Amino acid sequence: MKFFIPAASSESEQRVYDCIKLHLGIDFSERRIRLLKWLHNSNQYEAEVGKSTSFNKELVIAILYDSSRKLYYVCTPNRGVVRGDSILAGETSVINVIDFDTN
Repeated sequence: MKFFIPAASSESEQRVYDCIKLHLGIDFSERRIRLLKWLHNSNQYEAEVGKSTSFNKELVIAILYDSSRKLYYVCTPNRGVVRGDSILAGETSVINVIDFDTN
């Protein structure tokens, strides 16, 4: 699947993506992640860009990876995009991760 940002035009997707990174203030990897499944407190959660996450039922705008801290950041409107901190998933809790196509 080709990379996209929900509700953004193809011309503004990169700008929106960069603004999310800037808002969070972290030097994220260049990976473009489409889907993440992880465990938290014995519960399994799933986040896929463009769909509601099972964690808080909000639309997933982006999923970022901080390789220095080995953390995934699931960004929804109220968790990492417009306000607040993103949903965090440690690398050791991840069950599955799928990146967007690189083409």
